[in-house]
Amino acid sequence: MPGIDLHLHTTYSDGTKTPYDLITYIKSFGVKIAAITDHDITDGTKEAVEIGRKVGIEMITGIEINCLHNGSRMEILGYFIDPDNSELNKKIKEMREFRETRLDRIIEKLKNFNMEISKERVLEIAGKGSIGRPHIAQALFEKGYVSTQSEAFEKYLADGKSCHVDRMKLSAQEAISLIKNSGGIPVHSHPGFFKGGNFKKHLAELKGMGLMGIEVIYPYPKSFNFPEKKS
Repeated sequence: MPGIDLHLHTTYSDGTKTPYDLITYIKSFGVKIAAITDHDITDGTKEAVEIGRKVGIEMITGIEINCLHNGSRMEILGYFIDPDNSELNKKIKEMREFRETRLDRIIEKLKNFNMEISKERVLEIAGKGSIGRPHIAQALFEKGYVSTQSEAFEKYLADGKSCHVDRMKLSAQEAISLIKNSGGIPVHSHPGFFKGGNFKKHLAELKGMGLMGIEVIYPYPKSFNFPEKKS
């Protein structure tokens, strides 16, 4: 069986490698089929298809959409999407605009702790990608406010911390519909991180909305209890 990796992020979202660098990297490990599934953006996956042709890896188009279901945060992967779908790209544009507004709010909160970072620098770090907390963490690290980017999350940016601002509240139903309407297959990503109660009930509800799969291989912490063991 060929090496397969269907959950990859690039510098277009919270990854550390460009699409080209990532694809050539995974090729060195024998991966033959892969999907770039950046958060709320398709630019990387569009690049990846052409790069894959050149280096000899079959690249499946993909995305990972951040959303909510019954108040619980989750992500839904979309495979075989049309990255040029107008409905999907309209929503991606809306999400990017929201992320920029969210950035403004986080910067203002950081000022309350005497930490000054420039919006321009965060946007420069993000480049053409989806603006996220990792980019803010890098800016904080560069200014010497934290010793590591992980510290930025632990002290200020993680859920429930003093400078956290919620992301756009897209429903799971909307995420599933966006993926299916763009020709894709919606898949529940890393279900082991689900914290919303009865997982079987949660899954049944999503299946009723059109969910078509579940991610079953993910590098969970060794001590992690999978939701199917809880419910």
